[in-house]
Amino acid sequence: MAHNNPGSSPSSSPRSAGRESPHGVQASSTSLPSVAAEDYEEYDDDGDSAFGSARSELTDTASVTSSILKFREENGRTYHAFGSTDHWGPNDEHAQEQQDISHHFWSLMLKGELYLAPVNNPQRILDVGTGTGMWAIDVAEKHPEADVKGVDVSPIQPTWVPPNCRFELDDFNLEWQDHNKFDLIHARELLGSVPEWPKFYDECFKALKPGGWIDCSEPGLYFESFYDTLGEDHPYKLWGTAMLEAGNNAGMSFDVAPYIKERLEKAGFINVVEKKVCCTIGKWSKDPWEREVGLWEQLRLEKGVQDFCERRFINNLGWRAEEVQVFGAQMRNAVRNNRLLAHHWFFFVYGQKPPE
Repeated sequence: MAHNNPGSSPSSSPRSAGRESPHGVQASSTSLPSVAAEDYEEYDDDGDSAFGSARSELTDTASVTSSILKFREENGRTYHAFGSTDHWGPNDEHAQEQQDISHHFWSLMLKGELYLAPVNNPQRILDVGTGTGMWAIDVAEKHPEADVKGVDVSPIQPTWVPPNCRFELDDFNLEWQDHNKFDLIHARELLGSVPEWPKFYDECFKALKPGGWIDCSEPGLYFESFYDTLGEDHPYKLWGTAMLEAGNNAGMSFDVAPYIKERLEKAGFINVVEKKVCCTIGKWSKDPWEREVGLWEQLRLEKGVQDFCERRFINNLGWRAEEVQVFGAQMRNAVRNNRLLAHHWFFFVYGQKPPE
């Protein structure tokens, strides 16, 4: 398959300064990732995570029944039993470890920051779709004076947490009870899990105090390359079309990142800022930071691609479990292939509820 020389780069690209993306977004002003001459091809993974396995115990603040704790089982994986929708992601130990890896990756993407919203001295913080709770725990340690709450439909959060951090079993797709309460609402990787985004952002708007901030982070749906390495029959191409169709069939789209800014503004948020960041997949870039985040992106995708698609492909596209397994193997091989010089866009968007 033909591709550009790794040492060369196109004269212009979506990462060029001032170049507008197809969605009207100003891309990062950093230059196109340049390919390292050495060791961009191989990738060694000994199967060990840099993090311990996520805990699956429930905090004392959540009230649950045995039916909720008895998770649904599908194709050898477990999923949440609580809530108004069927989330695409499993919640077993493998999935929890992948979520913890992803949390570290997101922190690297923000160069150690937990959010971009310019909130000052937050007293009440909400983490929507908290997963294993790592973000809520970290932000509680960063702001010991704040009350931090994480909500999720899966009770898989740890019990040993900072005293100002708590978790609750809750469905963010239902009507919220909190109004004018939070200084900061954090929403990350909710793609494919929200039927009505305008309603969701309206609920966030009402739940914030006047002057409060919402901070959103989402991955783009598509895997791409600036170097023409992906043919039309490449697994990355099928991934994009199949995930789009599966999410639409389920009534919860995976293609949400490019539309966050517009939706926040329509919900009434002001001072909305969007930052679009290109992440390499693997260690093929010469830039040290891009190599580091690229390796963690590679790890989180290799561990997670089948988690991301299995339930949707089987239930909403009619695939057989064996077909998903084969496709998952093809995707993992692609993720490990640094010669593809692939990249993935990420969107970071924040906005403010108008002060009184």
